[in-house]
Amino acid sequence: MRFDVNALIAVLIVVLVTLSSTRVLDDYVDDYTDESIRNAALTYATARGINGLVSVLQSTEVEAGVIVSGSMTIGEVLDPLNDMIERFSSVMAWVLASLAAQKLLLLLASHQLFLYLLAVLGITSLLLIFYGRSPAQNLVFRCFLVTAFLRFALGLVVVLNSGVDTLFLDQQLRDNDREMEQFQSSMLGRDMAADADSDAIEDTVIAFWRSLSLDELNRKISAGIENLINLVAIYLLKTIGFPLGFFYVALFFIRRLWQVDLRPSAVQ
Repeated sequence: MRFDVNALIAVLIVVLVTLSSTRVLDDYVDDYTDESIRNAALTYATARGINGLVSVLQSTEVEAGVIVSGSMTIGEVLDPLNDMIERFSSVMAWVLASLAAQKLLLLLASHQLFLYLLAVLGITSLLLIFYGRSPAQNLVFRCFLVTAFLRFALGLVVVLNSGVDTLFLDQQLRDNDREMEQFQSSMLGRDMAADADSDAIEDTVIAFWRSLSLDELNRKISAGIENLINLVAIYLLKTIGFPLGFFYVALFFIRRLWQVDLRPSAVQ
């Protein structure tokens, strides 16, 4: 029984050391993280663009096409959307900070120091498992586990997260990003502002929003808010929720391996 356990641990050590030296995982994780940062930055930029248009409209006293009681300005109607965009921008700032921190930690974990240290500890652990009788077997193996965890944990979390993205989130994220871009275009009056002179764009946008009824305004703003809420949920799951969950799973397996006793005296 002891030999079977040692053999499985030896295979695990060889696989981890080999994977560390090839750096295939590092390249994939680096590309995925860069793409995630670019996509999040584009979404953030689109949101800030919408915020700018809202600010322009709120700075005017354009009356809605339908008056419920007295004079209802577009600025009042746009207040919920403006509040949602501000909250969305705050969330996206945290998302970008999380992705940047992941990028930095991945760069540190792929440093040559970890590659050499993991290889030395791995080879030493193999020698002690099959040829050694030293009481330091567990200590060396656990040092190897700590080093391997630092080397691979975040990378494996990113790989698992990318798999979940591909299966469940990517299409939804693309659809919501596209809807946000369409919403930004619709705020400009669809194609009304495309042919306008730069000095006349503001007047064109105001004229478009003046032409909408209150019901149309509410429907348009509700659609924009719903789209922002969907993006918040997706990005929180993608960059914070799922990575923390996968990290906890990786930590669970490391703790189980930590309990393995390699000393000959532990043979049952």
